[in-house]
Order: sequence, then structure tokens, then C-alpha cells
Amino acid sequence: MSFGWAVDALVIFGGLSGWAAAYFSWREWQNTKKKIAMLTDAGAAAEVLPAWYTSRMMTDHWTFGLLTEAGQMVVIKRITALSDDGRWIDVELAESEVLDWLPKDYPADFVLAVGPERTSASLQISKIVAAVDLMNS
Repeated sequence: MSFGWAVDALVIFGGLSGWAAAYFSWREWQNTKKKIAMLTDAGAAAEVLPAWYTSRMMTDHWTFGLLTEAGQMVVIKRITALSDDGRWIDVELAESEVLDWLPKDYPADFVLAVGPERTSASLQISKIVAAVDLMNS
């Protein structure tokens, strides 16, 4: 009894399995290339997003406002990181005690941290239409 057909089937199965593995490996490699790195150095961040506020808001611990296209003012203390593709920023949100001295008639809703241990947030840069100082010295 000859088992030549079984050997042929195993060879074909092995070849197809190899091609499938190569294809899935290539897809994972493509996904890995798309991963975003977060820059925490102000100088490197300014190269990705060369706006005045990038390096200043990363080095100063102040009170800034980022006005969104939805009309909300995100009140932050500083930018903590910027994605290397220039699409996202990580920020440290200001806490609610800043409401005591913010203008009461400001035409935007303020977005603040919900508590002292919940001050981190990520914002999509394309949704920010203005960056302003909310405090003077």
C-alpha cells in the first residue's frame, strides 16, 4: 500500500501553513510600525509640533487653557507628553480650586480634573483651536 498521496498532502499543507504564517507575521509587523511613541522632552516635542505653547507648556507648571472646537476650555497645568506623530498630547489637568479665580463670565465651559489623583488626560491636537494663558504673574 502506497502512502504517496499522504506525503503529498502533508507537503501541500506545510507549504500553505508557511505562507499563512508569513502573511500574519507581515501584518503584525505593519501594526508594530504604526505604534505611537510619546515624547516627554520639550525640545524633541517642539520639533514635532513647533507651536509656541509646546515647549513652554511642557517646561512651565502654570495654568493654561486649551480651547476645543466644541467650545470647552480644558484647564491644564502642563503638557506632559506629545505623540511622535503630532496627533495627541498628554496633559496634567488643573484641579477645581482654580475656578475661584477664573473669569465667571468666560464664554466656555471649563474642563478640570475630577480629583487630585485623577489629573492625567490625553487630548487630540486636531480638536484644539486655541491655547491661552489663564493666569498672570
